[in-house]
Amino acid sequence: MFILPLLLLAPFAGAFVRLQNSILYDEVDFRGVSEVSTDMCAAGCKMYATIGYTDEQKRIANNILIVDPVSKKNTSVTELSKQFVQGSQEKSSLEIENTPTLTIVNANVDYASAPLALFIVSAKSPYYRTAEVFEPLYFRRDKSIASAPITILSAVPFSVLVQPGDANAVLARTTGYDAIDRNGAENCYTAFDKDIGTAGFFLAVNSPLLTLSFDMAKYPFSQVDLIFCYGLAKDTYPFPKQDAFISSPGFVEMVLNFDIDMETDLPVNILDEKTRIEHGFTGSFQDGTNAHSFQLQTTAATVSFVPGSDQSFFGMRVHAEDVVKQ
Repeated sequence: MFILPLLLLAPFAGAFVRLQNSILYDEVDFRGVSEVSTDMCAAGCKMYATIGYTDEQKRIANNILIVDPVSKKNTSVTELSKQFVQGSQEKSSLEIENTPTLTIVNANVDYASAPLALFIVSAKSPYYRTAEVFEPLYFRRDKSIASAPITILSAVPFSVLVQPGDANAVLARTTGYDAIDRNGAENCYTAFDKDIGTAGFFLAVNSPLLTLSFDMAKYPFSQVDLIFCYGLAKDTYPFPKQDAFISSPGFVEMVLNFDIDMETDLPVNILDEKTRIEHGFTGSFQDGTNAHSFQLQTTAATVSFVPGSDQSFFGMRVHAEDVVKQ
């Protein structure tokens, strides 16, 4: 049996996402503008970057420049995206000392932009010195204890698989490591929150950020076997045996506190591949109809969504359970 609690998220404006201790920029923020400035580095900060993988996308990102006002050195987003911790595939950061105003310059012709994610974290952030950051370049993290949050940063959709193994519990949010704590002030979306036992789980992610926090208090010696890779199962998602989370393209990490509506002519559709029956869902935060719970007894299902001109969104948690035969 597949139990599908649906959280339907619909239109919102703006591109960059600013939290108390971080800010995330994407290609929209640099398109058509000569520069972008932020005060996120006033107490010091770390900057992480990831970009698209075509030569043209890399060329454009190479002309988006982070200007260090102290050293006067320019670091391109492409250059920063290539920096890794020595001897590993963990991403390294550009660390900036106390800088009240940090400027990022777009030196491209016509201020062109391309797929990228630029994640800036204040030195005031929790886990500033301990969190691990990766990008999903067909990478397998060495099996080990995950004592600090693990953040995945990506400019394109990606997948995460935690292999079956040691018992564990995980909290996953589509945000950075600065906002992963349960008691944090941010109202960030929880993609997954469950004691997974030994089964592992699968996440298909269309957000530029995902952070995993494993329960070291309950499972202090549990080792995590983690695989990342670019891409999803095309535009549909055959449900795996593990618990899972999937989302629409463009899904961003915040549940925003303003009126949001999903148009009735643009539903999220779930097709039962066994019966070929399709179920459509819409909803509204304003009238409290945004959350849905739906049970489906099948071995395969397809989720489809046609975004409107207003940029509608949805997020979905999937709990796969075996049907108990009486």
